[in-house]
Amino acid sequence: MKNSLIKKAFSIAAIAAASVMAKDYSGAELYTADTWMYGKFEARMMMAAGSGTVSSMFLYHNDSYIGCDEPWVEVDIEILGKDPNEFQSNIITGNGPAEGCPDKKQYSEKLHPMSPAVNSTYHTYGMEWTPDYVSWTIDGVEVRRTKAGEVNANGHDQVAELRLKPQGLRFNLWASEEPAWVGPWDDKILPVHQFINWVKVYKYTPGEGENGSDFTLDWVDNFDEEDIYRWNYGNWTFDGNRVDLSVYNANVMQGTMILSLTKEGEEGFFGTVPADPADGDAAIKPLAPRQYNATKYSTFNAKGEKINTRNASRYRVDFKL
Repeated sequence: MKNSLIKKAFSIAAIAAASVMAKDYSGAELYTADTWMYGKFEARMMMAAGSGTVSSMFLYHNDSYIGCDEPWVEVDIEILGKDPNEFQSNIITGNGPAEGCPDKKQYSEKLHPMSPAVNSTYHTYGMEWTPDYVSWTIDGVEVRRTKAGEVNANGHDQVAELRLKPQGLRFNLWASEEPAWVGPWDDKILPVHQFINWVKVYKYTPGEGENGSDFTLDWVDNFDEEDIYRWNYGNWTFDGNRVDLSVYNANVMQGTMILSLTKEGEEGFFGTVPADPADGDAAIKPLAPRQYNATKYSTFNAKGEKINTRNASRYRVDFKL
């Protein structure tokens, strides 16, 4: 099945016209096909930085964008490009806006110092989500824990509100239109990239994990090859985002998933994958130019645009403060 899918993707891509992008810039998003009700999520990454950008890892209920009576459920790690020496943790709950429904989302942002800078080396980022708490870790050290029963500035118990829906794991790289949040935009910084060395997902198994922990390893992706059944790719945009998310800007090369932020028409990665010190002294060679991996396409329309059968093209996420 996989071989036939790849052959189909290559044959259709060869004759399809290029998609017309509405914006001047292209970002990228990677997200899991699966969702979980609680778990532990880790990724080894060198994040992107540059004023105006957002480089992230987050959990998200896929239908949060619907708004009104549909609950918004989200847990964030965000690098605000204006300062690569810190990251923002956040929980978003409540209900998003829709026709006839006001925006009732709740937030609880906190900033945490990072050293060395997030765009100068790899760090291991982690989130634990249980019915009783959400925690964030950096290189194995917990930097924040929010417990059930604690309330945000508006009196909401957000850990309890997260219990309403399962979440998937996502990574994205984009540019916000809110300079007060991320800094002023200057496209001279482009291209910038987020490098993901590996991802680990653990199931929530209270007391049944290794050494009696509450988490049991579900899977690891070292990105030795591209897994089109585990991952999906963003091909949309959302309010407040100055870029279109493009599948061309998510590429697996030399054991690394690379998310890129580029000018429109310059999608792809053409540089050198930075070595992760945790991997030892293995030499990383410059890459030959490569714009995309056609295996990530499944179905195309007449314009050459990917048809997302999971309705992800309707996805919206709100990073606004």
